[in-house]
Amino acid sequence: MRTPIDPWIAARLGIPLESMKAESLTAYQMERFRETLRYAAAHSPFYQEKLRGIDIDAIRTPTDIQKIDTTSERDLAGNENRFLCVSPGSVDRIFTVPTTGTHGERKRIFFTRGDLVPSVEFYYHAFLTFIQPGDRLLVLMGGTAEGSVGDTIDRSLSPLGVITQVYGQVTDLADAWRTVQDFKPDVIVGIPYQVAALAAWSRSHGLPEGVRCVLLSADDVPGAIRERISRLWGAEVYSHYGMTETGLAGGVDCCAHRGYHLRSCDMYAEILDPDEEGFGELAVTPFGREAMPLIRYRTGDIARISTDPCPCGGVLPRLETIRGRLSNSCRICGRRVFLSQVEDAVYRDEAAVDLECAVGEDHLQLLVRTLPGEQIDREMLLGRLRADILPKEARIVIEEETMQAFPSARSPKKHMQAEQQDTK
Repeated sequence: MRTPIDPWIAARLGIPLESMKAESLTAYQMERFRETLRYAAAHSPFYQEKLRGIDIDAIRTPTDIQKIDTTSERDLAGNENRFLCVSPGSVDRIFTVPTTGTHGERKRIFFTRGDLVPSVEFYYHAFLTFIQPGDRLLVLMGGTAEGSVGDTIDRSLSPLGVITQVYGQVTDLADAWRTVQDFKPDVIVGIPYQVAALAAWSRSHGLPEGVRCVLLSADDVPGAIRERISRLWGAEVYSHYGMTETGLAGGVDCCAHRGYHLRSCDMYAEILDPDEEGFGELAVTPFGREAMPLIRYRTGDIARISTDPCPCGGVLPRLETIRGRLSNSCRICGRRVFLSQVEDAVYRDEAAVDLECAVGEDHLQLLVRTLPGEQIDREMLLGRLRADILPKEARIVIEEETMQAFPSARSPKKHMQAEQQDTK
């Protein structure tokens, strides 16, 4: 089935779906990009300075966009009011989230009520990939407050008559599993490692009835996690890409599972300094943001964009592969290692339900958590790490402990703790 994102974008562009091409989207995006530049230059003290000397009318192609400096979270953290384009009274939602560094800095992202409306619209069309009218949807993520993930999903799907229950993040596995058994969802939305742990828990506590699809979001989605959930629950596993800076929603994969179909009518995505394989840092420019425009915002994610047609029939560029976060990588014995690679190796062991990862210049230290009565196969894990990820000379230390609950204060995003982090 062709991704439902394409018909939605064609309607936004005002052209028939059958005649939509990537060139049609690019022309639309360039116009929206110029509008964003004009608005930011007129209302944001930060961008008034940053865009000084830029001929906005001359920004006509993706190559022209490269004349504009990028924006990073270092510009943003502690400096948010200089980005603000509206009065504080017009701000409806403020999201405070950690920066990707290791020093506990936080950044605030401002939204007016209108800024979050496009996310509701996108979620509706994104969920049409796998949702059916009247489905029961369990959201294992935070979100009873207005504007949160759970609330946004609930509002977006109400026209379909979907019955949504927002449980929150999984901490106690037993309690979360009772909710799954009692609610009997058709679709589950959750954080990758938490849903993977719940799938492992279900092996000895009864497999779920009727879970048709799972959508994973808010963190990297290692292939091993996707495979575990699919194998144990018999569910098709999809993934979503997004971040607070994009207004939560960003892109969703399709039945072909060959990358994320982006909300390209609301956002421009580009790869900075791509290597010979096309991988580089993903930068995004959301369109039409009233409170806090972000222009060429560096996400820190190392990714690749594909312009080839998707096997589902989609014709627009998609975010094909996300290798991992630059801040969640380190050089070990000279080789760059991403946390997502380590996670994939660990979660291929059925007993693994959680991990913590610390690295130094010549070593990797893992704490792998398992369910009661289970143990990982250390030799197999060491073999995977040495064969696929780490140089032979790297020292590997693996410890185990038993768990039944996740720390309630933990961020949904995993982090690689490094003695000295190299993000160059």
